[in-house]
Amino acid sequence: MDTLNNITKISQVTPEVTWFLRNLGFSDYYIIKIFGIVGDAAIGLTEDNPYWLLDEFPRMGFERVDSVARKLGVSPESHLRLEAAVAYGLRSYASEGHAFAPLEEFCRKAADFLDSDSGLLRDVIEDMSFSGDVQLTNLGGRQVLYFYGYYRAECTVAGKLAALAEPAEGLAPVAGNPLALIKKAGIRHSIELSKQQTSAVMNSLISGVSIITGGPGTGKTTIINALIHIMEESGLKVAVAAPTGRAAKRIMETGGHFASTVHRLLEYFYDEQTGYMRFGRNAENPLDCNAVIIDEASMLDLMLAEALCNAVRPGTRLIFVGDADQLPSVGAGNVLADLIDSDYFYTTRLTEIYRQSAEGSIAVNAHRINRGESPVYSRDFMLIRSDKQQDILQKIVDIAASLPEGSAQVLTPVKKGILGSANLNTQLQMTLNPPAEGKKELKLGSRIFRTGDRVMQIKNDYRLEYKVSRQNPGIFDSRTDGDTGKGVFNGEIGVIKGVDPDLKTVTVLYDDERWVEYSYVQLDEIELAYAVTIHKSQGSEFPSVIIPVTWFPPVLATRSLIYTAVTRGKEQVIIVGNPAYLEKMVSNNQSRSRNSGLKERLQGMYGFF
Repeated sequence: MDTLNNITKISQVTPEVTWFLRNLGFSDYYIIKIFGIVGDAAIGLTEDNPYWLLDEFPRMGFERVDSVARKLGVSPESHLRLEAAVAYGLRSYASEGHAFAPLEEFCRKAADFLDSDSGLLRDVIEDMSFSGDVQLTNLGGRQVLYFYGYYRAECTVAGKLAALAEPAEGLAPVAGNPLALIKKAGIRHSIELSKQQTSAVMNSLISGVSIITGGPGTGKTTIINALIHIMEESGLKVAVAAPTGRAAKRIMETGGHFASTVHRLLEYFYDEQTGYMRFGRNAENPLDCNAVIIDEASMLDLMLAEALCNAVRPGTRLIFVGDADQLPSVGAGNVLADLIDSDYFYTTRLTEIYRQSAEGSIAVNAHRINRGESPVYSRDFMLIRSDKQQDILQKIVDIAASLPEGSAQVLTPVKKGILGSANLNTQLQMTLNPPAEGKKELKLGSRIFRTGDRVMQIKNDYRLEYKVSRQNPGIFDSRTDGDTGKGVFNGEIGVIKGVDPDLKTVTVLYDDERWVEYSYVQLDEIELAYAVTIHKSQGSEFPSVIIPVTWFPPVLATRSLIYTAVTRGKEQVIIVGNPAYLEKMVSNNQSRSRNSGLKERLQGMYGFF
């Protein structure tokens, strides 16, 4: 697939495909996208199995594709339909962070949704398990259903980490007594470590797998820097990575050591021959290093953890650093929490706060929130009281407009509603970047992209090309600048520098002078980013963070959510709303549990290598 990705206009689609897809109710947007991927094969593929569309366009939703299938005469009891429903249902579980679904619960929900017989659905699931698409297994005394990939990942991570924790051939030695090396590094690099921090460094030097967890201001970065100095001065090769580009960039800014995303570390690439993404570093071609440090490890999902474990060769130190009280990964799994809760690995929990000044105020309040205590307000940690949602919205807009340009980031628990990210972005765009003569914009339905807008990439796209401006920062000249690369990642924030309403393209400038031109059919990969959900903010830091607080669904109005939001602020946190609702969030320590078997597999060692 992805054979005709340069198709950008409906006039470039063959009349036969246009007629066929329009008769099925597709808009020009989707007609262009479908043709851009499979060309004239769109007709045959869709007639044979319309549910292929769910694999390429999951946002269409099952009901919409199911209506297309009915138009094409697919029976409600068709195995194609039921198999697609099973896959769609498991993807829905995964989108909520679950690695598996309890079988009885899954079949009941799916049968009700499909208005179908649950016995027939179980037969289809058994057939899919024989073909290797799904895995039926017993876990904790109940039967559960996995996508096979998630089952394999759990078993692989458990088995590989257990082997790394007790390497058969031992670890590459450091150059001397670990405690003496810690003292030496402290003197040479002016690093002062507490007893807790010293214990964390010691555990990481003597262990195959170790975990360092703690909240903001507890010295995790100091520990990482000490470990790097000690190991590199011992002649060991150290790789440092984080799940997101913004987190990796922050490591370099605070410590000076090169860091990359985990995907880049593992050399993730698009394989032209197979048409799939692959990791260049794997069991057959492992990483050439003696130690791997993963920062912001709470964001590490199950599939990425599997790829990492496959690429780490025996005898390598693997060190996970993160805040276990942050929200878990966006992707399925509960990796860091499961590793800690398994009690299988050396874990150091940091509790002492060292950060001072504005960041210290934020750190202190973050820890108060994490203990279920009310924050103490100051100039750097403010509460602006307001009750009605419309008033909260207006105050947020006014505050954002009063702060230095580009410094304010609004973080909200929800996407929809008056205080959801969608409406907040619309209102903030009108105030912070209103229409003006000569300022070009592109309208796509209810969305407007305007020159000067702040936008976020909302999916990992390793095939998306960028060009690098070398001559004049902030200005791209195609005649003199030509360095190119591929890969823009979920969560990266940039600024729109150019809009072409005729060609329907938008050009965005990201960090490191990377310029990306989005065609019409690629614009669903970006959205306005004046306001983002708290989940989307993980791994990032912003000078000033503004957080609305009102009634939110209890499943979102949690301590871990407000804790995560607060810890994104670097210089200032401004909470706008009713303090009573903030108190309820701080008191609500109920987090949505995730279906994950990694902890149990580690404790029982069910895994395989």
